[in-house]
Amino acid sequence: MTRNEGFGADEIEAAFYSAGGQCECCGKSLSFANSRRGGIWGRWEAHHGSRATPVILCVGDPENCHLNCGHDGDWSNEGITPRVHKGGGYVR
Repeated sequence: MTRNEGFGADEIEAAFYSAGGQCECCGKSLSFANSRRGGIWGRWEAHHGSRATPVILCVGDPENCHLNCGHDGDWSNEGITPRVHKGGGYVR
């Protein structure tokens, strides 16, 4: 379901802290320790989309930005980039 292909641990950590520990789509607070863990507060994924650097997105209800923002609501959309950044600008 989820992929971190092409990203090293250092890149993912840098992206997480660059995002201020928040989802880059909805701004929800996340926990660095809860990447890729089920049933835990602050879960998140390093999403690839079409970017060269990870996009940090929350997973789980109600927002589930990894699905709804990163895959446009359809897991078969593997390579889309989240359209809107939490600051209102477009994600590049």
